[in-house]
Amino acid sequence: MRVSEIDLVSPSSVDKCLYMLRDHDKTFRLLAGGTDAIVQMKDGKRIPDIWINIKNLTELRYIREEKEGIHIGPLTTHTDIVKSELLQKKADVLVGASMEVGAIQLQNMGTVGGNIGTASPAGDTIPALFVLDAQIELSSFNEKRTIPINEFFTGPGKTVQKQNEMITNIIIQPQSENEIGIFEKLGPRKAQSISIVNVAITLRMGSNPRECLEGKIAFGSVGPTIIRSKKCEKMLALGPLDDTAIQDIAGAAWKEVMPISDVRASAKYRRSMASALLERGLYRLMNRWDAR
Repeated sequence: MRVSEIDLVSPSSVDKCLYMLRDHDKTFRLLAGGTDAIVQMKDGKRIPDIWINIKNLTELRYIREEKEGIHIGPLTTHTDIVKSELLQKKADVLVGASMEVGAIQLQNMGTVGGNIGTASPAGDTIPALFVLDAQIELSSFNEKRTIPINEFFTGPGKTVQKQNEMITNIIIQPQSENEIGIFEKLGPRKAQSISIVNVAITLRMGSNPRECLEGKIAFGSVGPTIIRSKKCEKMLALGPLDDTAIQDIAGAAWKEVMPISDVRASAKYRRSMASALLERGLYRLMNRWDAR
């Protein structure tokens, strides 16, 4: 498809964009960084009647803390997230995930809203948003609604977002002083490939050595949507996270994921790597906690 064949409009404000989305006679697709959308367009997938360029809507690019949580604009780039001192301090798991989104060029162009809207089970920032209890704000011309992230995705490439809506805000819960997080990914970095398996982990630690009070674990690319590892999460608080406990928890992950086989990896390999990534992540978190 040539650029000359694309119908594209560039609204000057969010309100004007939402007004355009009211037209039910045409299909629209929002274009921000374009790191996912352009690839799909070239493959002949998800091509709308009209593209809406929202890249210059700076009112949707921000990171700020308010009383109900940290607000992140959907046009915030992965580079913005990586460089944010607020997120480095209070959402390190999201910073780690954004650092793994391909090359620097992709991090500069790609947006967190685009990563969410694409709804790929392999999206790197999405598991991190799950363990941070993210809320997704959807706006139409007449109303707004807020959806918990665990209710937002309905399948690969599918969400509850309506044709006349756009993501206008993402709210995450900040990590506390005794909470640490990490993002682990399996995917050939040099090839800038999407994840074969990834996992986001947050742990709230106690005062005793390696005492975990509670934790959250979310796997990507091992099911039709992100998988919260509930059984493994319950095991985190059963005792000190020593070598035996970490290995037992990682072993339990094998049964919780639901991967498929495709051109990138077999289901069996993904199951094994899910356990391995969880084990590696827990060891790294404990080493970091011990060093405090």
